[in-house]
Amino acid sequence: MAFSIFFSITVIMNISYAVSKKNLHLFEIMFVWMVVNIIHHNFMTVFALNMGMFDFGKYPSQYWTMALIRVFLIPLLIIWYLDKSLDGGSTYKKWTRLPVGISILVGIEYLANALNVYHFNQWKLWWSFAEWFVIFLLINYPWIWFRKLLRKEMG
Repeated sequence: MAFSIFFSITVIMNISYAVSKKNLHLFEIMFVWMVVNIIHHNFMTVFALNMGMFDFGKYPSQYWTMALIRVFLIPLLIIWYLDKSLDGGSTYKKWTRLPVGISILVGIEYLANALNVYHFNQWKLWWSFAEWFVIFLLINYPWIWFRKLLRKEMG
């Protein structure tokens, strides 16, 4: 059941993003996708498993649901946030959107916990907010660097 819920959310988000106006170049989207996967899926999974903070399910459906969330849904939400941050407006407006983006990601994480995709053993709620804030910072700086490099190469 959890897989079908997250699969439906992922498909709806993919279709919604595909038909929306994009401010990011295709290469930027691919770059951010790779950086998110490296930082979040690879590094955070190894960190969480070694520290014993998460307990991932023992059934294949739980694993594939977790992989769907971490490889497709979360990078898509972060890319969509970065895309919407380029819509214009002041820096203040961009920083006010950050708590909304972080809250959505924490909500996805806790929905997965509620649907028994994985269990939090020693994880606290405020750690999720801190984790996503740090991940957004770690993604933002390489993205800005790549954006400048891409504009220089294309310009």
